[in-house]
Amino acid sequence: MKAAIIGFGFDGQDAMSRLTTGDNCVLVGGSAETHAEMLVTALRLEDELERIGQTLGEVAPIDLAEIAWRIDSPELHRIALRMHDALLAQGRTFHESSAEELSAMSA
Repeated sequence: MKAAIIGFGFDGQDAMSRLTTGDNCVLVGGSAETHAEMLVTALRLEDELERIGQTLGEVAPIDLAEIAWRIDSPELHRIALRMHDALLAQGRTFHESSAEELSAMSA
């Protein structure tokens, strides 16, 4: 797998364990509200990817930043721009980078 969205919610105060998985995402924890917000973002992302006919692993970071802007996800927008800037600084492309390298760039 080239790309996945992993969302962690740390504000859960109840005894519920929340876990949602999808084709491109894993969402863990959080309050009911936070988990629902993460799920809405993941579903919006999947809808937008389907609309443009690409998978998450095919979308270059600069294009992901635009998608994140359209689906109103400032966190994903920042991550995508951070990856784009790191790739430019290294003179590399998204498609020639490994999943491990891309993960390090997104941190």
